[in-house]
Amino acid sequence: MHISSTHDRKVPLKRKGFLALLLITFCTAWPVGAATAATIPAASPESLQQVYSQEETLRYKISWMGVPAGELIIHLLPDLDVPQERFTIMVTAKSAGLLDVFYPVEDNFETIVTGATRLPIRYHIDQHEGHRHNKKLTTYDQSHGIITYQKNDTAAETYMVAGPTYNEFASFMIMRALPLVIGTELMVPTFADEKRHEVLVRVETKEQMSSIFGKIEAIRVRPQLPFKGLYRKTGDPVIWISDDAARIPVKIKAKIVIGSITAELVAYQGWRELPILNPISNNGEESPR
Repeated sequence: MHISSTHDRKVPLKRKGFLALLLITFCTAWPVGAATAATIPAASPESLQQVYSQEETLRYKISWMGVPAGELIIHLLPDLDVPQERFTIMVTAKSAGLLDVFYPVEDNFETIVTGATRLPIRYHIDQHEGHRHNKKLTTYDQSHGIITYQKNDTAAETYMVAGPTYNEFASFMIMRALPLVIGTELMVPTFADEKRHEVLVRVETKEQMSSIFGKIEAIRVRPQLPFKGLYRKTGDPVIWISDDAARIPVKIKAKIVIGSITAELVAYQGWRELPILNPISNNGEESPR
């Protein structure tokens, strides 16, 4: 078993799935200086109840320069034995259009989270990309800062990290339960590509935008990723999150060397199957609830 410390070395970013690349931008965040490396501030119980309350499904359409490239389906499932303490985040990423013809992708990701801050304890990946099929398993000992990773039948590798950390999908979920105050800068601890990254996130402004819920107000945030990845982004990605109690990410956009990639929410089913809580009427004013 190989043991590495993420303090002591730089690890080159390995190849990631085309669709999964977008998920690294969904990060949990909190104000800089609000936490030490060994602690994570808990979201309020009310916010956690809104996000982690019952079964939920979000489906995104992925496009490249307006051309359909795939879809992303995120399914949150509570553990029936401990429904408010343990959850499974199941994600399926599929290619579409020309990408599906030349490089078909069907990746399945399963993350189990637990505890007051919904930290991951197990992360399993089953990837079908082109002619390749890989299985990967990551386990997290959050209290001791030990992360173990195994790909297919190779020997497991162990990494030491400075404090608790999320993966891409646990970050995506817990982000919605934390405060997003306009004008603040936030710090993100996310373990990806054999390293614990602390990503700076700027909460920029509120914008009116069209969505599957109608015209809404959304919070625009911009993570500053410390790595470029396979597609060499040329600008920081932008995420729009509904400005209501549900805090649903409705759109993501990231520039790459040629054009840009966009993920847009096209279907939602969850704790409330009603119109967005703060819809915008045609005259630009907030509609009555």
